[in-house]
Amino acid sequence: MSENERDEHGGRFSRRALVGGLAATGVGAMSLWAAEPAAANTDPSVFIVDVKDHGAKGDGVTDDSDAIKAAVTAAIAGRTNGVVKKEIYFPPGTYKVTKKDTLMWSPTGGRADQIFGLRFRGAGPRVTTINFATDFTANSDPRENNLITAAVRLRYAYFQDMAFQSTNPNNRFAYYWSVDTIDDTSQYPEYGNGQNQYFVYQNIEWKGAWDRVIGIDGDHEANNNSEHHFILCSTDTASVYTDAFLHCGISSPSSRNQQNQFLNYFMLSCNFALAGGDFFRFDRGGSINVIGGSWSMVGSSPARYFYMPLANGEIGATRLSVSGVRFEPKSANHKIIDCNWNNGSVLFTSCSDLAALQYSSAAGFNLHRYAATSNRLPIARYQDCTLAGYHLVDAAGSTVTNGKMIYEGCRFYHTNTAVGTTSSSAFLRYASAPARYAFRDSWATADVAG
Repeated sequence: MSENERDEHGGRFSRRALVGGLAATGVGAMSLWAAEPAAANTDPSVFIVDVKDHGAKGDGVTDDSDAIKAAVTAAIAGRTNGVVKKEIYFPPGTYKVTKKDTLMWSPTGGRADQIFGLRFRGAGPRVTTINFATDFTANSDPRENNLITAAVRLRYAYFQDMAFQSTNPNNRFAYYWSVDTIDDTSQYPEYGNGQNQYFVYQNIEWKGAWDRVIGIDGDHEANNNSEHHFILCSTDTASVYTDAFLHCGISSPSSRNQQNQFLNYFMLSCNFALAGGDFFRFDRGGSINVIGGSWSMVGSSPARYFYMPLANGEIGATRLSVSGVRFEPKSANHKIIDCNWNNGSVLFTSCSDLAALQYSSAAGFNLHRYAATSNRLPIARYQDCTLAGYHLVDAAGSTVTNGKMIYEGCRFYHTNTAVGTTSSSAFLRYASAPARYAFRDSWATADVAG
């Protein structure tokens, strides 16, 4: 017994006497020692809907469409003020789905049917796989052929630890539609008004051929259809898209400037393989943030990672920032970026596209293209990058009035010549008369500006 275990008269405490005394006092002891609260209910079944409890087999052969939809229906039925209390769990297995809208369908009551916090969770990519095994034919209506159709419905939706597989190039994973105000010219007035917002895709793999994985869309009065977070996600080497992996601004985007407010896309440590088609297509909206990962292109079919087909009029939306990504283009048909923006900013920091080096013809690969639409460029800045092939400003430099191509601390593998025209072997090429450019502190290229 230590010296500090003595009473005020120097005697020793007796633990046995103390315990016995408390026991003898009975109820009085409770005044010294509070009763323990009842244990919280931590039974997972209280918070989880297991698709197998609703009849799903996960054997890769049985059509699990109806069973999965029944599980989703059970999960969202008990929500309070739109908040879902249970997640939908897919144990290990391959779940064959043949019907559209199995994971979500459009509402009939607008805001009254909104769902907050819906969560789909598996046991890991290729451990839990949903095989979207349909016989769909091509359909121009973006609401068709989807595994998820969410008109004005989903906010704070989560997808975790799963794979989604398709071999039908007419399949679509998700379509998100938003509208703020219904009037006589609204495209889908039957859905009422509402938003889709805040989606998290974590440790998800999309495999194979699709028309489109994610479609983000809205009416002429649409403001919020934003915040998509991709964390540790991937695609496989058979991934090819008829439209795009993600397409923002599908329905008549040239007349729907409100779609410029579809903002904030984040990709963290993703591995996106691309065998053909466009990956990220932004007709409207933007503010795109990419950190880390390895993005490889496969084969020689035309493929683009970032495609911006329109000038886009909202300066707050025309923003792309890419940091620490290792790109692997392998063909003259491959592009890292094909950009028609004529304002805003594009930033690549500490990136590399040197996988193109394995081809002797890689010096002739145009991997980054800027259109200089309406005689304007974004501020396109490359910092601490190792770059292959050449970059193109597809216009006469003498006509460009705004924006600039800037390279700082970069290394150009195939040439030390900074700038020239399309007939030259320079790294940055213009249709004619180069202008509005700057090279600074490069590895072996002299500082030059114009």
